[in-house]
Amino acid sequence: MVQFKRSLSLVWLCILQSTIAIDVDWGDSNSVKDAAATIAAGMMSYYVGNQYGQTPGILPGPYYWWEAGAMWGAMIDYWHYTNDTTYNDLTMQGLQWQVGPHNDFMPPNASASLGNDDQAFWGMAAMAAAEYKFPNPLQSQPSWLSLAQAVFNEQMGRWDTQYCNGGIRWQIYQITGYDLKNTISNGCFFNLASRLARYTNDDLYAQWAEKAWNWLWDIGLIDKNYNVYDNTEADRLNCTTIDHTQWSYNAGTLLMGASTMWNYTQSDVWKNRTSNLLSTIVFDYFPDGIMKDVCEQHNACNVDQHSFKAYLSRWMAATTQMAPFTYDIIAPLLLSSAKAACAQCTGAPTGNVCGLKWYLNGTWDGTAGVGQQMAALEVVLGTMVGHVTPAVTNTTGGNSPSNPTAGYNASNIPPGAVVTPATKADRAGAWLLTALFSLATLYAWMRI
Repeated sequence: MVQFKRSLSLVWLCILQSTIAIDVDWGDSNSVKDAAATIAAGMMSYYVGNQYGQTPGILPGPYYWWEAGAMWGAMIDYWHYTNDTTYNDLTMQGLQWQVGPHNDFMPPNASASLGNDDQAFWGMAAMAAAEYKFPNPLQSQPSWLSLAQAVFNEQMGRWDTQYCNGGIRWQIYQITGYDLKNTISNGCFFNLASRLARYTNDDLYAQWAEKAWNWLWDIGLIDKNYNVYDNTEADRLNCTTIDHTQWSYNAGTLLMGASTMWNYTQSDVWKNRTSNLLSTIVFDYFPDGIMKDVCEQHNACNVDQHSFKAYLSRWMAATTQMAPFTYDIIAPLLLSSAKAACAQCTGAPTGNVCGLKWYLNGTWDGTAGVGQQMAALEVVLGTMVGHVTPAVTNTTGGNSPSNPTAGYNASNIPPGAVVTPATKADRAGAWLLTALFSLATLYAWMRI
């Protein structure tokens, strides 16, 4: 009898999954917004930071601190595309709670795993808030623009010429990964610099964007065919070898930066870079017109990687507004991917949980999480990019107060200090911190 009930339950589950999905009329903006609302609700169901005894702004294990910053960036996008204010208070609280004592997105609670890319994802969320005119925080709190400027200024101070003739390290602290200079850290720095240049009309940011791009190109993290690779080892190998792994979010962050630099400069150089990057992205990540990341085929995606397509979707959509000559290429790809994404959002227990393998012809892949929901959300939002206003600047309606010196020497890791070689004792202490953080994360995950 127990076995019969169990079998019956499985039958009903299969029926539920086959009859409940996210049905969208793609020609009706309200229908698309409804789909986005359903996916956003699924993503936010993982957030408990607003509950008693929890820490606002962060996600529970197994999610790392950086992904919460990326999630708030998605919720700013959600508000911008839909005008739905449901999550605005949570977004405001979450971002401001994690600014840290120096208003630079370096809170002590994140120090055990804080990389330059992690800090940058929070900084880019703040940048989006300034660009899209998300409601300003209280005057007693740091402005969105000043938070983005703080992140940029501190990372500018971490530009390391001791090895590899430049570049930013993956990690801020001397922990595992400190010896690597990776594309996402330098790409996010480039992305942020280009957007600050456009928003403020301050050429200092543009000069640093150019410098970051040139370094990535000269080192070989961007090759002559505009393939974008993952990282290179600095301390032992002086960036003479390249890890040729390719991830969608690395290419996406560079596409956004390049298109923004074209918007700022109107230069043919940046137009060509944008076009060439886009051509390679289409070839690498859109087999059969549906977005796909490298880890999906063999079920090898980890928790972080489940979210990577969210950022490629986000930045491809924004690229169409920064560089309108890309629209006719990007828009159909976002639409075909969004259709495929929604078709497979049939997972249990609600019948509309999203997986990651959008190419399975409407079959849920059995995975679920913040990353999967965020990826589906961003690609659905991207289909509406032709109906929303582009990012503003300080001369086209932007109203976020500027603080060009934000972050300078304010962090408890002063600019430049991170390039000091670690002693054996330092490395041992860093290993202990990493181990303790991993155990804490595992414990939190087991309690979910």
